[in-house]
Amino acid sequence: MSLTLPWRGTGQHRLSAAELRDENRLLLARETAAADFFALLIADRDEVHACYRKAAEDRDTAEALADEYAQQLAAQDAELRELRAFKANACAVDVPPMHRDTRNSADQATQPILLWQAHGQEAAADDSEEVDEYDPDHVPNPPYDLPEGDWR
Repeated sequence: MSLTLPWRGTGQHRLSAAELRDENRLLLARETAAADFFALLIADRDEVHACYRKAAEDRDTAEALADEYAQQLAAQDAELRELRAFKANACAVDVPPMHRDTRNSADQATQPILLWQAHGQEAAADDSEEVDEYDPDHVPNPPYDLPEGDWR
């Protein structure tokens, strides 16, 4: 049994020299066009890679800036918390009211109001001096006459 290849010709379909030159010219023109197209593809690929490298550098720069800004924000937040704590400690009232220094006009203590005055009742006759002394309608004018001694 013999094996016959289907693509093998009989040799009777030969081209003339002019037809071969035309076909060669056509094939060379296609090869040149393919080479030009391939060169354009290579140039486009190089441009894409350059843009990718620039974008990666920009991303790295942005990440570095973001890290730096995050560190600055953390430092400023810590400073703010420290300043708030200092202010809270500086403005804290840490002594009982009976020992406070009320010489500053902004830190004046209020006069006590007796219970029967708060309810609008008359005081007893023997407490008449005390009622005048603690009159709730009386607003004292600074400076106060403070007794001698340390009031801190």
